[in-house]
Amino acid sequence: MSKSSKVHKPGSAMAKLITDKDLQMKDLRPGDLVEGTVVSVSHNEVLLDLGAKSEGIVTGSDLADADESFKHLKLGDTVLAKVVQVENMQGYIVLSLKKAEKDKKWKGAEEAFENGSVLEATILEYNKGGLLCDCLGLRGFIPLSHLDRSHFANDIAKFAAGSEAELKESLKTLAGKVIRVKVIELDPVKNRFVLSEKDALSTYSDESREKRLREIEPGTILEGIVTGIMPFGVFVDLDGVEGLVHISEIAWEKVNNPSSYFSVGKTVQVMVLGVDEQSKKLALSVKRLTPNPWETVEEKYPVGTKVKGGG
Repeated sequence: MSKSSKVHKPGSAMAKLITDKDLQMKDLRPGDLVEGTVVSVSHNEVLLDLGAKSEGIVTGSDLADADESFKHLKLGDTVLAKVVQVENMQGYIVLSLKKAEKDKKWKGAEEAFENGSVLEATILEYNKGGLLCDCLGLRGFIPLSHLDRSHFANDIAKFAAGSEAELKESLKTLAGKVIRVKVIELDPVKNRFVLSEKDALSTYSDESREKRLREIEPGTILEGIVTGIMPFGVFVDLDGVEGLVHISEIAWEKVNNPSSYFSVGKTVQVMVLGVDEQSKKLALSVKRLTPNPWETVEEKYPVGTKVKGGG
């Protein structure tokens, strides 16, 4: 499992959030995100204290279009707003709550990333190697390799290593499900929000994985779920520990295409050969669970025996 990465940089939109109340408001520009305290609420406007003896105003038209939560603002509430106009005729900074909504959501995503918080995500649909979901009001992406193995065992048992159309059809059963996830990558500028279900489960934590690796002895026979098929072999999930059945360990005969032997989501029995210290993955074998045909070849074909060949 790759390490979480944060693409967000100091120069991005979220870095414009002004938290220093002593900062001169004259430095504000349209598009900046500010935090203010509600000091007055009426049916058509809200006044915010922005610090540094500056006040901002949110008009009724913006409030009418804003998120439902802003219709219940009260004195003392702290909200985020986006600067629309640095100063109007009354000397107020004109603000928009609606335009700040997306930035507010990204701010929540960034805080969840930095704190390692577990969030809830509603699965929408399959899309090119992963699942699209709704999380914190943002469109997120969960790579298939970051899904809990239980989905493969239960919900998508018919999941096939086939075409994009087949994958999309197989994953329809997950639409609408709410799962727990962690943020592993985000970039507001590129609208990139990547999540992991595995990282949100203790089963897949680094400590749990390392403990499992220490406990598994070479020669052990285990049952796992096929989570990926590549030209060089098959990836198998063994209760949170990933292993690889190299193409040379699939069968005693020559294997040209691993997908002819396995499909993603199917259970498979494997023998543990050892641990690859570099990748921290288990080296696995399927063929060693069956007798080596070459060991009995002399009994089947004694020297001098005449056999017919195909032709």
